[in-house]
Amino acid sequence: MDITESLFQAMTLFGLGMTFVFSFLGLLMIAVKLMAKYIPADAPVANRRRPNKKVVDATPSNSEINPQLIAAITSAVQQYRKAETV
Repeated sequence: MDITESLFQAMTLFGLGMTFVFSFLGLLMIAVKLMAKYIPADAPVANRRRPNKKVVDATPSNSEINPQLIAAITSAVQQYRKAETV
């Protein structure tokens, strides 16, 4: 096989491939535009009022925060920060 025959075959395959891709993308664009024109968009959902949920208070109202718990959390945070820097 001669080099010119190989180049001609390569250019033929290149042309066929590019033509196929271009035509496919063109048809895809036409299909999307037709769908956008003739198929209606979804109707917006009406805002429905939901009953208000009762908010639960996260902090206990009767007692204070346990000082031992604060000390434990503070110690854990300090140990974590020391481990991060090492």
